[in-house]
Amino acid sequence: MRFARFAHLFLIGLLALPASTMAQGRPGPDPALDHLYDRLAKAQSDKEARNIAIAIERAELQSGSDTADLLMDRALTALQASNPDAAIKLLSAIIHLRPGYAEAWNKRATAYFLKKDYTRSIADIAQTLSRNPREYGAWSGLGVMLSDLGDKKHAYEAFQKALAINPRLPGARKAFDQLRTDVEGRDI
Repeated sequence: MRFARFAHLFLIGLLALPASTMAQGRPGPDPALDHLYDRLAKAQSDKEARNIAIAIERAELQSGSDTADLLMDRALTALQASNPDAAIKLLSAIIHLRPGYAEAWNKRATAYFLKKDYTRSIADIAQTLSRNPREYGAWSGLGVMLSDLGDKKHAYEAFQKALAINPRLPGARKAFDQLRTDVEGRDI
C-alpha cells in the first residue's frame, strides 16, 4: 500500500511537468524511434498515426534479450486470450530478468488493469513512465483509471500528456474533451 501511495505521488509529479517536456521524453538510444515519435506528433491522418504507432510498438517490444522477447510473445498471447493472470506471471519474470525494460512494466500494468487492480496497475504505470515518459498508452490508461476513481483533474492531465505525444490517440481525445468542462469550467 505504501508503494502505491509513492507511485501515485510520482505520477502526480510527472503530471505537473509541461506537456512539451513530456512529449520530448528522454533522449532515446534509438534515433529511428525518436524520428517515429516526431512523425507521430505530426501525423496528418488517423491512418498515418496508427501505422506509426504500430512501428513504435514493434520497436519498443524489442527488449534486447531473446529470452525476454520469447516471454513477451507468450505474455501478449495470454493477454489476447483474456488470461491476465498468466500474463502477469510471464511479465513478472521478464521484469525480474530485465527491470529496465519499460514495455514489460507497461504490459503488466495492462494486465492488472484488466483485472481491475488499479493500485498495481498505477504502480506499474509509474515504473513504465519512469523508464519511457513517451509511453502515451500508459498516460491514457492512467487517465482512464483516474477518471474511474473520480480524480477528474489528474485524469484530464494524464490524457493531455497522452495527446501531446500522440494527438490522434483513439479514445483519448474524446475522454479529454469530456473532462475539459469538469476541470476548466464552461465559457461564459
